[in-house]
Amino acid sequence: MEFPDQLKITLASQSVAVDRSPAKPLSRDTETRIEELKRWSGSDNSGVAVSYFFRQYALFASAQFHLLTYHNGYFECAGEDLAFNRVHNYGFNLLEAHVSSAHFKRVGANERFSAFHYIVHEQTARLIEEFRSHVKISPLILWDNVLGSIIWFYANLEQRDTRRAAADLDWLMDAANWAPMRKTQLARLLGDASLGQAVSRPLRKTCCLYKELPHFDTCTFCPQPN
Repeated sequence: MEFPDQLKITLASQSVAVDRSPAKPLSRDTETRIEELKRWSGSDNSGVAVSYFFRQYALFASAQFHLLTYHNGYFECAGEDLAFNRVHNYGFNLLEAHVSSAHFKRVGANERFSAFHYIVHEQTARLIEEFRSHVKISPLILWDNVLGSIIWFYANLEQRDTRRAAADLDWLMDAANWAPMRKTQLARLLGDASLGQAVSRPLRKTCCLYKELPHFDTCTFCPQPN
């Protein structure tokens, strides 16, 4: 089945490009990619540059949950198979994820949570592990960068489809689904906060390090504003 043009447009608004070659791609070699990220983000600190990357990758991760919710499918490709393009939007140096529609997989209702597992483990966790094999940075910072975007998605979904949001959050909050990790990163981040509370008050205990970048201000929800 041909990937719908309208869906490509929708994903483009979420910084995900489908079936387009990146004009200024980041290297697929991790060490080279980190150096490119440092130059593109404007930081000489590798940890800050990697944190910046995962704030941008978060848009792809939340787009995956959007696809599963509204289009019964997702991109089944390992994190290292994703390409990232350097783009200049809204006056900032940003990134967009590039993916082939050949990776798009339709799923039935009984396969949705297997797709969740793939996104959490085969895409996000593996990317985090790969970067952390080259840079010393807390995995909590990187997970919080990604999960913050996913929480925003579910806070909005809850207003439209409370039952679907609750079922998905039950899976994401269950530590058994995050094995071999010892705990669910989402439960660690959310604690006992509701989704509404999570997007309306400071939540995370880690700083995303955007405040260390030129042209970016301290986030409203920063736990370490100074």
